[in-house]
Amino acid sequence: MTKEQGGYRATHISLLNGRLFQHLLAQEPEALYTGEQGKILHCLWLHGGRGTATDIAIHTGLANNTLTSMLKRLEEQGLIVPQPCPNDKRKKIWHLTDKGWGQEVIGKRVSECLSIIFYEGFSEEEVTTFISYQKRILDNLRRGLDRKDKDDEEVAHVD
Repeated sequence: MTKEQGGYRATHISLLNGRLFQHLLAQEPEALYTGEQGKILHCLWLHGGRGTATDIAIHTGLANNTLTSMLKRLEEQGLIVPQPCPNDKRKKIWHLTDKGWGQEVIGKRVSECLSIIFYEGFSEEEVTTFISYQKRILDNLRRGLDRKDKDDEEVAHVD
């Protein structure tokens, strides 16, 4: 196996994982969100029920144009509300509503079911090792993006 195949497999795993999550979520009659929207809700559940679009984009990896439309849809569904940022009036801080918090139990239940399938046949040690590798890869990718962004800024200043 080459290193390039690892990236391909990671993408394939992500796609299949998302499809299976959506399938399991669709079996929950009280679920009010989609699997893709669940990425945003999960981010907010983890961070005290609030975050800026930038915070959410960094956590979820969603592109800004995708994120903007998804935030609007979640707002229309009554799961989140925007409030002006006290330090920067140009920014909004997105907050979970009670309805949004109420969906957390469903997200946890679906995630638990998915984890059972995802790690089937793995020992606890293998799961721990795999997760540590994932964290290292994510850190590497984030550093790579940070370097790219800094390089892009330097090129912009030269022009």
